[in-house]
This record gives sequence, C-alpha cells and structure tokens, in this order.
Amino acid sequence: MASKLSLIVAVVVVVFAASPALAADLVVGGSQGWSLNVDYGEWVDGNEFIVNDTLVFKYAKGQHSVVQATKAGFTACSEANSLAVWNSGDDTVLLNTSGQWWFFSGVGTDCAQGMKFTVTVIPIVKLSSSSPPPRGPSGVGGMAPAIAAAAVAAAALLF
Repeated sequence: MASKLSLIVAVVVVVFAASPALAADLVVGGSQGWSLNVDYGEWVDGNEFIVNDTLVFKYAKGQHSVVQATKAGFTACSEANSLAVWNSGDDTVLLNTSGQWWFFSGVGTDCAQGMKFTVTVIPIVKLSSSSPPPRGPSGVGGMAPAIAAAAVAAAALLF
C-alpha cells in the first residue's frame, strides 16, 4: 500500500510541476481567423489571456498584417511608433508580460473597419492542489487532461 501511495504522490508532483502546460495557443478570431467582419470584442470576451499564452494570427499573406501598437497608435489606427509588425499570414505572438496589449491590421482601411482588438493579459497564478481555472473556448493548452489521467491512474492503483 505504501508503494502505491508513493506512486500517486509522484504522479501528482509531476503533473503539477508541468505548469508551462497551462499556456494556450489562441487562434485570433477563432474559426474565422484574422479577417474583416469578425467581432473581435466577442472573441476577446470569450477567452482568458494569461502570461505565456500565444496569439496565433492566420490570414492570407498580403491581405492583412498584425501590428502590436501602443494605446495611442491603436486608437489612431497608426503604425507610427508601433511595437512590432508581422505579415507572414501565420504569425504568433507570445504574451510574455501581464497588462494591456493592443493589436490591429495595418493594411489599407482594415483597422478603421474594425480589424483591431485589445486584451488584458493576467499574470500566472501558482496553483495549489486544486485544479486549474477553466480556459476559454479556443484555448488548446491546459492541464485538465493530465490531471484527469493522473486521477484515473491513481484510482486504478487503489483498486
């Protein structure tokens, strides 16, 4: 019985030591991707953004771009003094700090037509022995599957 308990403790420690697994890849715009006529406010409201999550921008190269802006640049839809610009059509942005982040497309009148959004990135919270917070609908990361597998393995060992 003691060896089973030791194994259970080891499994739980390994699962919780894998905290980077909490990071999620969030496809901007969901199934519609980074394009015009997407309600980005609704998309943002349906997700949670945590430090080390990655935003994934999918679009036809040349049709749009991704501009990481300052608040002033975002408000004015201006690339002047932008923090970064991507235009590959398959761009990823690591949300590596907490706080406000602003994005828009710098091609033509995309931004003026609503192709822009802002997110608030929250810091990583160290978890206790309770399960992690639920992710938004487009988050593919998370530890829930690993925790469930560990719980099933632990239950199997006890019976």
